[in-house]
Amino acid sequence: MTSKPNPKREPVNVVAIIPARAGQQSIPYKNLQKLGGKTLLEWAIEVAFEAESVDAVVVSTEDPMVAAEAKKLGALVAPRPTEYAQPTSSDAGFYTHAVTWMEEEFGWTPEFLVNLRPTSPLRFAKDIDHMVEHIKSSDADGLKSVVPSPLHPYKMWQIEGDGLVGSSGRLLPVFYNEYRQIHGPDQPRQKIQQMFPVFFQDGQVDITRRKFILRPECLEQENVWGNNLHGFVLDPRTSTDLDEPADFIRAEKIYEEMQNERGE
Repeated sequence: MTSKPNPKREPVNVVAIIPARAGQQSIPYKNLQKLGGKTLLEWAIEVAFEAESVDAVVVSTEDPMVAAEAKKLGALVAPRPTEYAQPTSSDAGFYTHAVTWMEEEFGWTPEFLVNLRPTSPLRFAKDIDHMVEHIKSSDADGLKSVVPSPLHPYKMWQIEGDGLVGSSGRLLPVFYNEYRQIHGPDQPRQKIQQMFPVFFQDGQVDITRRKFILRPECLEQENVWGNNLHGFVLDPRTSTDLDEPADFIRAEKIYEEMQNERGE
């Protein structure tokens, strides 16, 4: 059993919320699968405790087995209603439930909510701390981790018509500016990314403010964000999909490599 204090300090202003459904479409109980000897859930809880800026660590789950593992690791468990734990459920449900639960159970009204998805385990506590520091010191409504986009929209199109295989129609560029108009679509990918940097939200770390969770439109429109979003650029190696055993082996090697580089 862990002896880690949770919350780490009061008043609680920054809470790490770790969403951990039992059901996964690719791998059953994916959040309890092991990477480098630790479950994905443990990776998320561990980095949340390591982050100096995080005041409390909460796991949102509907499943007793996941809840037991979370408690063993020192996290508090928000018992997520089944209606918010479906494959098609949006983030708005578990955010709303967790915020309400924290206030009812402990009287906490944290301003900042840090979403650490277990399926993105290659995170570092210092990056979380930098992100919390940024949103606290800025006017940002929310902050998302991003990585350079592996596919640039410069080469993407919409097509008139139904877009079914075998059909044809006029191509409409998704990314369109004066340079593209002059030089056309066939430019080197590396050159285009350097000239017009584009980033992809990778879901490793999201930070939003409580006030946006409390709005009626949070659940109505499934939107936990304000309009003024900022990004924090992460090493693209940390963005990984874990769908097969080989993915887990590769991710462990990447993390060890990055630890050595960062001296952690």
